[in-house]
Amino acid sequence: MVALACLSLSIDQTFAAPAHAYAPQDTTERRRDRPRRDPDAEGGLGDKQTPGDSTGEGPAEPVGAPFPTTDSIMQALMERAGYRAVVYRGDTLQFSTRDQTLYIRERAQIERGGDQYFADSVVYHGLTHYVTGFGNMRLVNAAGQEVNSDSGPLFYDTDRRIGKIKNSTTKWDVWHVQGDFTLEGTDTLWVETGHFTTCDLPEAHYRFEADKIKLILGSIVVAWPVRVYFGEVPVFWFPFMAQDIRRGRHSGLLTLQFGVTDIVRNSDRSRHISNIGYYWAISDYMDAQFSMDWWSDNWTRFDSRYRYKWVRQFLEGSAAFSYFVVPDGGREISLTWNHQQQFGERSSLRASVEYVSNKQFQQEREFNPEQLTQNIRSNIGFTRRFDWGNMSLSAQRIQPLSQQSQDLTTMTLPNLAITLTPIVLTPARSPLEKRWYNGLTWTGSTSFSHQIADALPRPDTATRWPADARTLTGSLSSGLTLGAFGWNTRANYNEVRVDSTAKEIEVGEDTTTVTVIGSNTVSGTLGWNTALNFRQRIIGTTTIVPSIDLSGSYLRNNITGLSFISAPTRVSMRATLNADIYGFFPGPGPVERIRHKFTPAINWSYSPEVKTDSAKIEILGNQFISELHTVSIGLNQTFEAKLRPRRREESTEETEMQEAPLSAAELEAAGDTEDEIEADELGVEEAQQEEARKLTILAIRTTALSYDLVEKRWATNTVSNNMTSDLLRGLSFRTVHSLFVEQGGNGAGRQVFDPFLTQLNVSFSIGERTLSTLLGRGIAGEQGIVPRTQSFEDLEEERQLMNDAESQREEANVSGERRPWSLGVDYSLVRTRPVPGQETAPPRQTVGLNFGFSPTPNWVMTARTTYDIENSDFSDLTINFRRDLHRWSANFQFLKASNGNITFNFGVHLKDLRDLKFDYKQENRGAGQ
Repeated sequence: MVALACLSLSIDQTFAAPAHAYAPQDTTERRRDRPRRDPDAEGGLGDKQTPGDSTGEGPAEPVGAPFPTTDSIMQALMERAGYRAVVYRGDTLQFSTRDQTLYIRERAQIERGGDQYFADSVVYHGLTHYVTGFGNMRLVNAAGQEVNSDSGPLFYDTDRRIGKIKNSTTKWDVWHVQGDFTLEGTDTLWVETGHFTTCDLPEAHYRFEADKIKLILGSIVVAWPVRVYFGEVPVFWFPFMAQDIRRGRHSGLLTLQFGVTDIVRNSDRSRHISNIGYYWAISDYMDAQFSMDWWSDNWTRFDSRYRYKWVRQFLEGSAAFSYFVVPDGGREISLTWNHQQQFGERSSLRASVEYVSNKQFQQEREFNPEQLTQNIRSNIGFTRRFDWGNMSLSAQRIQPLSQQSQDLTTMTLPNLAITLTPIVLTPARSPLEKRWYNGLTWTGSTSFSHQIADALPRPDTATRWPADARTLTGSLSSGLTLGAFGWNTRANYNEVRVDSTAKEIEVGEDTTTVTVIGSNTVSGTLGWNTALNFRQRIIGTTTIVPSIDLSGSYLRNNITGLSFISAPTRVSMRATLNADIYGFFPGPGPVERIRHKFTPAINWSYSPEVKTDSAKIEILGNQFISELHTVSIGLNQTFEAKLRPRRREESTEETEMQEAPLSAAELEAAGDTEDEIEADELGVEEAQQEEARKLTILAIRTTALSYDLVEKRWATNTVSNNMTSDLLRGLSFRTVHSLFVEQGGNGAGRQVFDPFLTQLNVSFSIGERTLSTLLGRGIAGEQGIVPRTQSFEDLEEERQLMNDAESQREEANVSGERRPWSLGVDYSLVRTRPVPGQETAPPRQTVGLNFGFSPTPNWVMTARTTYDIENSDFSDLTINFRRDLHRWSANFQFLKASNGNITFNFGVHLKDLRDLKFDYKQENRGAGQ
């Protein structure tokens, strides 16, 4: 050993060192602030995986050349109990027995328990257990965590597991850190006069500078005082920063949300602080959150939310409860519950419950424009599939929230529907058996519902409206089908109970009087119907379906003393004719041909007059006994373009091979006959052609017009046309016309044909790509210029791109490619035909716009609004700007709801840690109240 200590060696050496000499496996407390596991256990610097790993698939690949394979003797020494194997190398190694110092010079490398250390030279002091490194250094633990320094030196105390290194860099979790490091154990890093950033560019766009920084791996970042730099420009200063960087769900305080003007009052604006609370990760299957929102002069809100999800139990849901304390001493609550559960392959339960104690308070506090147009809807439903059929049991409650809706709350409980599985009564005994009675199939279904409608008082109006009512509905149906024949039978019952016929409100200066007029009323109808029909195909797709019906009904009400009286049985004859007529025309350019599909539908119905006594006529009315004879005509039209198929590009080599035919000897050698070669060529030609695509140029659907042959008048006074086209994404054009004007009486006078537009709806979407394609100019991009001959063929792809554009614009991370602009337009017109001597309601016109574009790869702008043309006012408005700042994202948002509430948000947040943000939020109720 003495001779060896004085000898300089240039070899790779492996040895087993005593545990206390190099890395003692002590179990004492190494951290004063919290207990920790043994860092020298399996995994090197601790078996924690670095959250900042790019893949998370395991330790990084070893840096440098691998150490030579150990022999059996060395392997046995390395596996001795109480010792830890340390492997090192260097161009020059020197050991001094006097002070037990080991020198490793020139490309020193040490590995212990998966951890590696690289330096120009390393000195280990055996007496003090200190390691000193010099030159360019790098430390890599088993999880891939690195610390780099090009100036050093490194001082590391193996007993205390504390190391110091000057002017170093490392990636700690998502942070790139630089400064003077002090390593404590394997998961704590202290930094003096350093900075940290998540920007991975050579010249970071931004950084946080601090005098003191403490980072705990996968846990927290604490720094004080902190200065934020964008480039070399300081933009913000705050006394300290504490950021929880733990991944996944974990308990902790919520991030407080407020703005500077919410704390320091510089005007009459109210103060507002929100998100004061705590998040509790109860287990892997559930969590909860408790928070408070304080808004001076408006309310104090207490929120609680609970979520649960068991994937293996097919169970998930959430519940939320809000309690409002308003300045005048009032108390309001809001409750929501969502639940989904699968009891097996055949049963499921779904629930969505919403409740508010005060509808007006909900309207006034709402800032989202879309929520103001929705109803407060609650649904609970259970479905079960049996071998004999399906059953559905549900309940529903609807409370209107819109200010324009009627104050009528409806609740349906229960709503039951049962559908039986079709039963083949006469199945064929074998596949070859074909008898006229084979295939007789029976179907059946039943339903029952009970609805309660509550008319809420409206003291701001002096008018009448229907009172509270209960509606009971039930039905039972059965059917038999055999080939083209069908026999259907149906019975239904409908009963309405009204607590009072009407209510009258008288509004005074200080009082509101409710007067009940009339008494409770009951009206019920039990009807039945049986029909026999036959479907006959005439030519092509033209079919006629004649049928004969028998129907009857029983009525009861207050006049009959709630006893049923029967209406006469009626006989009806019906016939329906459906036809498809096609016309084909040549198409221009890339359009091979145009097909016009003309689909008329004619319905005829006749029921003779029924004779009965005058007493029943007085009770039942003429609709149950008078002669009925009507004809109705409906029409659908479609214009479709069949695009020419494109041939796939062939390579020059393939073309030359096709031009040089094979000789007979070559064909024989290949084993292919001339017929097989010809078949192969036909298959190649078919493969080279893409399937011809179709494009709907225009589709027109017109509602049926009905004419009463008995009264000699049109039974239908309105007609609507719906037009759609694939030329523009989402193009829809709908018109409703009032056709006739009554002269000489309401419903009994002469009809004068005078079309009047009562409703018009137009909606479509257009974008940069679609417009350029339609104009035939193409778009310059990675694929070059799209030729004019391919314009119509690319419309399908363009429409898909436009469908994805809106969702892409909402993403936080803006890509480096400029997105095309898009515009959605929705126009609505509603008006009433003027009647002489009567006041006509004013027309209502609104235009809805949804616009988005990206002027640069880093900017995205979206806007949505509804403009009332008659009142010259924007009923609601949403404007959003988003700016990509590499690792940061800036967002500006302005919201105006129809109730006058205004929200203004501006925020800049870090993409890697979204809770780290600088934001400003202002909310004004009632247009500045």
